Amino acid sequence: MSKSNMQMSIYDSDKFVEWGGLLNEFLWICAGANRKVLRQCPTDYAKYAGIGGTILFTALMAMLSGGYALFTVFKNTELAIGFGIFWGLLIFNLDRFIVNTMYSDGKVTISWREFYCGLPRIIMAIFLGMVISTPLELKIFEDEITVTIDEMKADRLSAYTAKDQMRLDSLQKRRAELVASPVDPIYKGKLDVSNTKSLTISGQINSNQSTLDNLSSQLKQVKLQLNALYGQRNLHEAGSSQYNSIQKQINQLLIKRNGLTNQVSALRNKITSLNTDLRTNSAEFDEAMKSAENQRTKDIGLLDKDISALQIKITKADSIYSGVINQNFDGFQARMSAFSKMKDDNPSTKLSSLFIMLLFIIIETVPTFFKMMIASGPYDDLLRAEMHRVKVLADKRISDINDEVNTAVQISVEKNKERLEAEMSANKMVMEKLASAQSELIEQAIADWKEEELQKVKANPSQYIQSTTPNVVK
Repeated sequence: MSKSNMQMSIYDSDKFVEWGGLLNEFLWICAGANRKVLRQCPTDYAKYAGIGGTILFTALMAMLSGGYALFTVFKNTELAIGFGIFWGLLIFNLDRFIVNTMYSDGKVTISWREFYCGLPRIIMAIFLGMVISTPLELKIFEDEITVTIDEMKADRLSAYTAKDQMRLDSLQKRRAELVASPVDPIYKGKLDVSNTKSLTISGQINSNQSTLDNLSSQLKQVKLQLNALYGQRNLHEAGSSQYNSIQKQINQLLIKRNGLTNQVSALRNKITSLNTDLRTNSAEFDEAMKSAENQRTKDIGLLDKDISALQIKITKADSIYSGVINQNFDGFQARMSAFSKMKDDNPSTKLSSLFIMLLFIIIETVPTFFKMMIASGPYDDLLRAEMHRVKVLADKRISDINDEVNTAVQISVEKNKERLEAEMSANKMVMEKLASAQSELIEQAIADWKEEELQKVKANPSQYIQSTTPNVVK
């Protein structure tokens, strides 16, 4: 094959091929097809126009889906449109990449190798289908989702109201306890201690008073006995045995009387002190009772204020909690939660959602499976021929480059060889001249040495013989 024939391309016949039409050309661009090659294959026009249309409409659905999803979050039309266009272009580019990088063996059946090679792209397409379908499902079920969100808002409002009602019941119960009890239960313990102390003091006073009454009765009996003994003593003469016996009894009763008198006096002092303590404790008790009553009244007033505020809050719960509830249920996540609740409560909604998701997954994966299932056509044959031509040209170019490099290397080797031979020849000549010069110098040195030795022999032959003859051991 000549070089001119080798460089001929299928593009060279493009000038003889008519324009494929605006719609076909646009859809071929969407499909990522080589239009110059495809124009030469009219039988494949519809095939690649269909692939391009699938990719285009998938991108349009992705654009609508992404724009709606962002609008539900930010409520900004310009931002939603901008993001929708960006998202659609992103999905468009991904779909073109997935379809155009698919391996196909050119048969109508899907082989295991095709499926294995396309599995990552199939998984990606399934994921893209799910992502695209979710916002569109929210739009399709928008009215039902709005109703569900209103129900969720009502449930949340009921929860807030029930919480306030529980707090109101607790406050009312607390108020009823304060109203029913003369003493605030918080202070009841302190008052009980004070009351117990008063009872203890009163018990001590009663006990001492009983003892005092008993001793006073004994003292009175002793005094009566003394008066009787005094009368008996007066009937006898002083110094008589009867007189002395009575006097002895009188002395004993006097000692007893003095002891009883001291005990009575001590008990009266103790009772007086206890009465003082009782009066002091009673005053403190009365003061504590008064303070407790004031605090109870104050607490009841505060409870009345809190109860009134809670009653107003419960009455106006719609207006009070509407802002918080609307904020919590006004977003993409809230719609997703409502849609999830709808699917849990209604199996038909769940089934419809599943079918819609499967539809988008099928739409997203159709170009991939279609690329694996279609048989090779003229376009594919020409494209493979062009790829083979480019590959052969690339291999030839690589071979030419290798030849050029090998030639340059061989030339360099030859030049280095010649340079080496020249240097070796020059070195050989130098070595020969050096050897010749050294040989001449050695010969001249030997001749000069011989001349010197002859002079020594002539001058004194016997001494020379002795100096050169080895010593003989005698």
